Amino acid sequence: MKVEIPLGQAHRLLAPRPACLLTTRYRGQVNVMAIAWVCPASLEPPLVMMAVHPSTYTHDMLRRSEEAVLNIPGRALVEQVVACGEASGQDVDKIAKTGLTLDSGHRVEAPWIAECLAHIECVVVDVMAPGDHSLFVAEIRGAWAEEEAFAGTWRCTQGEDSEVDEELQPLLHLGGKRFCLPGKAIAF
Repeated sequence: MKVEIPLGQAHRLLAPRPACLLTTRYRGQVNVMAIAWVCPASLEPPLVMMAVHPSTYTHDMLRRSEEAVLNIPGRALVEQVVACGEASGQDVDKIAKTGLTLDSGHRVEAPWIAECLAHIECVVVDVMAPGDHSLFVAEIRGAWAEEEAFAGTWRCTQGEDSEVDEELQPLLHLGGKRFCLPGKAIAF
């Protein structure tokens, strides 16, 4: 039997999706925000869409800087992801609080989070406000991933019976403070 899902939780039917740590830099200030409402929007040019609430410090920084890095963490960073989602960068230096390490971006001014498995550097090309979140459409300027974790897709298995180390799998967000890791890949 199917049960009706409250509209305020309907978006969770589209989970899991990668948890990301979005880094921005504006006028020397760096901020990081946990974000999972991210999706591909185009292959040519390569675009992603990020939904960010206007009340967040990141929203203002992203609108002004027009650059960001989507950092994709693994299991080891679950506590830092939660901490970055609970505090505002306007009140707390989340980088210092979480002990995350910043590395220079390659094609944008926004920094990487060194401990993450992958990084997608983006430049904002459009912003829309169709609802209570702004949709930032950003062109991907560069993407990097740990070789052991990604080979065209995230590695779930290394051969028929060998699993990839859980530390090399992306952290997937289910909703709230619930996360999971990818299961076995099914190929056809």
